[in-house]
Amino acid sequence: MSSSRFGNSSLHQRDTRTQLFDGFDSSASSRPGSPGFKTATPNARGQYSDSVMSGLESQNENEIEGLTARVRMLKDITVKIGEEVRDSSKFMGSLEDNFDNTRLRLKGTYKRMMRMAERSGVGWRAWVGFFLFVFLFFVWVWKF
Repeated sequence: MSSSRFGNSSLHQRDTRTQLFDGFDSSASSRPGSPGFKTATPNARGQYSDSVMSGLESQNENEIEGLTARVRMLKDITVKIGEEVRDSSKFMGSLEDNFDNTRLRLKGTYKRMMRMAERSGVGWRAWVGFFLFVFLFFVWVWKF
């Protein structure tokens, strides 16, 4: 469907391309030393010169190279993040196993200690008092 505003002309197809760069200030380029964009305006017959077109194409190629480098950098970062997550998951699994083994050992040690306390005939309060005394002795030695 053709718009009546442009008539039979095909200039409206390139008009959107030039609108993309309207308002772009080449002196305010984001990269230092970057020449910025050239303005692309057609001549009186609505044609663009070959030098303008080749300049625009070279600018597009430079921008595509920059974007490709950024995409490659992002891909490398995501690969490294994936490796870190995988390694962290593996480490957390081994840490969980270690904690489980430690819990089982402490449980066994507690059971043996309670059996020893029952066999000795001394009450559990006496053992708690003894271990509290030893703990306080170590704290006193450590502090003073």
